[in-house]
Amino acid sequence: MPELPEVEVILNQLRVHIGGSTIHEFHIRRSDIIQTGLSTHHWYRGSRITDITRKGKSLIFTCTKNQDIRYMVAELGMTGLFLFHSASAGYHKHIHLTFTFPSSHESTLHYWNPRRFGRVYLFDAEHVHQFTQRRFGVDPLSLSQENFYDRIHRTRGRLKAFLLNQHNLAGIGNIYANEILYDARIHPHTQGCRLSKAAIARLYDSMHTILRKAIRSGGSSIRDFRAPDGTRGQYQKQHVIYQKTGRPCVRGCPTTIRRLVTERRSFYCPMCQKRR
Repeated sequence: MPELPEVEVILNQLRVHIGGSTIHEFHIRRSDIIQTGLSTHHWYRGSRITDITRKGKSLIFTCTKNQDIRYMVAELGMTGLFLFHSASAGYHKHIHLTFTFPSSHESTLHYWNPRRFGRVYLFDAEHVHQFTQRRFGVDPLSLSQENFYDRIHRTRGRLKAFLLNQHNLAGIGNIYANEILYDARIHPHTQGCRLSKAAIARLYDSMHTILRKAIRSGGSSIRDFRAPDGTRGQYQKQHVIYQKTGRPCVRGCPTTIRRLVTERRSFYCPMCQKRR
């Protein structure tokens, strides 16, 4: 599933290639992909994409036409991708939306989603604000260390569950939650309120380090993920804990990586991630 780093990679490519472009055509192959605002989709033809931003694991396109502004929010779900036509060979079966930009370097953009867990929402200004306020917590990369400390210090639940809750921090999924907790030497089941200030600071630094490294490496391509130009991410080659059950800890601990049976795909080192 694309997480914050993968969506940031998509965002960066879309900004370069279609930012500022005018949407010539907006083809819908499956209408159920449009969760909200289907009847307004004709408005987007002839509108200009004046901004593209990321909220958590979703992308928000700001479109302007005749001094009117509307928004398109795209969720990628488990397997969704945005692909330029030049990179779409072999993907045609599950293309649900297509946008054309005749004056752009990349004249066609496809929304591909075989499992259809992702959705697209078409909003006016009032409703996009309500949607984002309700749907997304704070972005991990824009959160101050003081704010992060307050949030962690108040939570009595399991720390991994806190990281995965999109209403707390928007964008972190299972891959990076595992990698962040390992880097910070914190057990996934640790209660946030039991962590010392130094441990929370370590977690904050690990969160920023892991996410930024992953973005620089093009994200993680474990199964389906591709950037819009078709390139695979490379950060999966740097994973040290995710799906490493039975392998030695890279820090040289005498134990091997284990998987928690009470949580799906939770991995940890019993020596350097002791439960507190």
